[in-house]
Amino acid sequence: MRILIVDDQTNFRSGLWDVLSTVDGVEVVGEAADGKSAMVATLKLKPEIVLMDIRMPLMDGITATAAIHAAHPKICILVLTTFDEDQMIQQAMAAGAAGYILKGTSVDDIVSICGLALRGYTAIGPRTSLPNTVTPDVGGELDSARELALQLTNREKDVWSLIGQGATNREIAQHLLLTEGTIKNYVTSILGTLGLRHRTEAALLWRSLRIRQ
Repeated sequence: MRILIVDDQTNFRSGLWDVLSTVDGVEVVGEAADGKSAMVATLKLKPEIVLMDIRMPLMDGITATAAIHAAHPKICILVLTTFDEDQMIQQAMAAGAAGYILKGTSVDDIVSICGLALRGYTAIGPRTSLPNTVTPDVGGELDSARELALQLTNREKDVWSLIGQGATNREIAQHLLLTEGTIKNYVTSILGTLGLRHRTEAALLWRSLRIRQ
């Protein structure tokens, strides 16, 4: 996935660039320090994902999100900020953001949410004040997920449920009286059946399906 980083803090941009560049399948194509520069960079670099801060000089992230989304609706814009405010989250989503992530979220979680956004989901990441949910941005995605979930065995459903509740492999093993190795095998099988790459995606999807039952 091709990512553009937009943030007015130079150290944050360079640090995130360095870390994301170590992830397989991720290419950081550029950076911008404000909303106006982000618009220019998006047109020039054609990223698939824009990680957008909110409070920046010249043009704030929500205004830039609305402008980029209007001009390039296929680009996924994920707000990445320190501000955990319901109103701000709602404004970002109304502007066209495909997700909202707080700074401090692990890189693995950020990459997982980026992957979900590219598949057409809108994700509210971990640590925000709103529930950690993922909802479909295109019709039929959750219905397809439910159909895939029917292929899971009862034990795999038990493991998936505990993943969704935030349990580690060790905690799941203790709860189900199984070994960690067995749980790892179950997790691999669950991800394969559901077409997911990371347990974070599995957790977000489980929560979304549960909320919409």
